[in-house]
Amino acid sequence: MYIFILNPKSGNAKALSKWSKLKPFLDDHQLSYELHVCKNNEDTRKYMNEMIHRCHITAFVVIGGDGTISSVIQQLSYTDIPLAVLPAGSGNDVSRNFNLVSEVHNFAHKLLENEKITIDLLQVNGLYGVTVAGVGLDAMIGKRTDESFYKRLLNRINCGSFAYTIAAVIELLQFKPFHGKLTIDGKMLLDSELWLIASGNVKMYGGGMPICPSADPQDGWIQVTTLHNARRLKVLTQLFPVLLQGKHIFQDEVLYAKGKELTIQTDRPVSLVIDGEIFHTDNVVISMKQKALQLIKTSY
Repeated sequence: MYIFILNPKSGNAKALSKWSKLKPFLDDHQLSYELHVCKNNEDTRKYMNEMIHRCHITAFVVIGGDGTISSVIQQLSYTDIPLAVLPAGSGNDVSRNFNLVSEVHNFAHKLLENEKITIDLLQVNGLYGVTVAGVGLDAMIGKRTDESFYKRLLNRINCGSFAYTIAAVIELLQFKPFHGKLTIDGKMLLDSELWLIASGNVKMYGGGMPICPSADPQDGWIQVTTLHNARRLKVLTQLFPVLLQGKHIFQDEVLYAKGKELTIQTDRPVSLVIDGEIFHTDNVVISMKQKALQLIKTSY
């Protein structure tokens, strides 16, 4: 049985529209399936736990955005049940990093092919994440984007990722750096004024910004990009714009590293973003969980 997890709020009801196109295909092919409409993350987790113990599941299929995927993978990690994604959010970073199809007909045929890959996950303060854990400036950009009026407007014209660009410009002018300590695999790398620490399982986040260009979700490493001890004008005009193009910067203010586990301690609670979900904390522990999730490869 296929279990479809649908978030009706994703992408201005884009998920509902895609389901209406997908359902006839499922019926025509006489597939066994059940639809669960998300009310909240806790409701979805309870439903998934019940279904996992009740019947044989071919795959859980998310029709929604990164936030819905985040709630689902908490239950699927280290199980033999794969995840498939029909993207219907605004950022769609998971689908973008894995080149997953968004057109319903192509997705349906790829789903039936059932080609799977096994990927790593991040574990961030106890929660699993697929993409990039961002602390500081990047998390605040995500928070500002989610709370903005222009995100909803841009979603209506299928330009939702541009909302991140607008939010980035505003936040770069207002963000206050924090003092923090970064330790990777037991070795302290930084004890300084920080703008951001991005810890990547994949390359892109924030609607397609390639902040960790060397990240590979199957190599067992966390790729880390940091921005520290930098003047605002240089961040605004030189460093951040180049970082978001996915280019390596050979400047003292930018440090690249990799590891299996890292801790971040800050002098005040700061924003943390993982798979589009925002948290606030002054202590972050991130570890690499290898081969933790099976993903159905519905790529181009």
